[in-house]
Parts: sequence; structure tokens; C-alpha cells
Amino acid sequence: MAILSIQSQVLNGSVGNAGAAFIYARLGLEVWPLPSVILSHHPGHGGSEGGPVKQARLAALVTGLAARGAFARCEAVVSGYLGAEAAVPVVTDAIARARASHPGALYLCDPVLGDSGRIYVPHALVDATRTHLLPRADIATPNPFELEILTGLPVPDRAHAFRAMAKLGPGLVILTGFTGTDTTPGTLDILMLEAGNPHHHTVEALPRPFSGAGDAFTALFLAAYLPHRNAGRALAAAAAASAALLAATASGGHDELAIVPAQHLWTAAFAAATATET
Repeated sequence: MAILSIQSQVLNGSVGNAGAAFIYARLGLEVWPLPSVILSHHPGHGGSEGGPVKQARLAALVTGLAARGAFARCEAVVSGYLGAEAAVPVVTDAIARARASHPGALYLCDPVLGDSGRIYVPHALVDATRTHLLPRADIATPNPFELEILTGLPVPDRAHAFRAMAKLGPGLVILTGFTGTDTTPGTLDILMLEAGNPHHHTVEALPRPFSGAGDAFTALFLAAYLPHRNAGRALAAAAAASAALLAATASGGHDELAIVPAQHLWTAAFAAATATET
């Protein structure tokens, strides 16, 4: 079981593939991390160096995987932060190759486009995500702002959020970090719409956000989902492991997710949740 993970890579930090690849590997999954961009560190810290990987290089790397016959073992393709519209054809090609070689292969679209009211990618990528990536996706994991800009619908409460999630397209949509008028103070909602059936899971809100938390949650969810395709169990496992990871990061005073130093904590939470029938 292997995962092709197409998203950003930082040399220092835990965002994008720098965090997700370790999570997949630590949980026993083979991962092929394909960087859409390579940066010295998260731009939020200021002064990051690097930039996007050219489309021709990305396409050549995917072609190289295909030439080796690797896609026959590809259980899932994941896309996260792409940075530019030019990466979209590479993702769609990878999805097509995976499904042709392995009919059960899934595509998870994490539409990393913006947050907190700000779009931080070109608008052409937003449009390409809406028209080319989401229609191919089995699973999508937007944040509330991304859900709004992709659907054009406001999400003031859970009911409106579920309507927007239904409009998004994929059969399984997970909305992370949601706070609406009906969210209990001091908590965050994780909403899931599976084949039209709504679910919600509440977690404690921490004093500040951490970069890469969404990337980590997506990796944890997919790692739990792939073996049995049980979305309820996967949501519980991802929520429990994310809570343990974020709590350890906050208590340790880290400015990056403590994915490696706190691995004993989040893997234990993950294992406990996956061992429970949902």
C-alpha cells in the first residue's frame, strides 16, 4: 500500500510533506513524497528561500514512477499545497495513472488555497481546483475559508457548512477547524459529510493555531481510512492523534508541530482510536 503525496516540502519544519511523509511512514505506509515547491522553511516565519518545482520536472518524476510500474501499488494520490495552476495537470495525470493501474486507488484533495480570510495562491489555481481537481476527488479536506471560496456559500453554522460541503462534490468531505454560531465556546468542530450523511466531532480549541495542523490531520485521516475504508473510525483516530500532537506541541513551547518528538503520544492516541469500532 503506497501513497503518492504531492504537496510542499520544507527543509526545516513540519508543514506539507515534511510532516505528512513522516506520519505515513511512522504508521506503516509507503509514501512517495513529490514536492510541488521546495522552501527552506514555512514562509510564515519570514525570509524563506526556494520556490516551485517546474511542471516539466514534476511530470517527468510521475512518468518515472509509471515506467517502473509503481502505480500498481498506489493506493491513494494526495494533493495539498500546489502553489500554481501549472501543477494541476501533473496531479490529474497521476490520478489517471493510479486508477488505470489500481482501480481501487483513491484521490484525496486537500485544497490548500488560503485561511483566515486571505487567499495565498493565484486565483487561477482556485479555479483549477474547483474545475479539475475536486470533480476527480473521492475525499476533500478544506478549511472553512476554502470551503466558502470554492462553493460561494457562507458557512455561519453547521447546517450551512453541511450544505456547502454537499455542493463541493466529493462523496466524503471533512471540514477541519470549524467555528460557527452553534459551536461550543472553547472548542472546534470537525464536520464530516459521508455520502450525504452528516457527522460532527468536537475538539478542544488551543490558544493559538499551528502551521501544518491541517496537513497532519489529512495524513492521519487517510492513514486510518485506507485499511478498512471506515470513515467514522478514521475521523476518530485522526481527531485523537491530532489533539495529542497539538497538545504536546503547545505544552512544549514548539513553534513547529512536534511530530517527531511527540510521536509516542500521537501514535498511542491513533492506535487506541483505531482499535475501537465506530
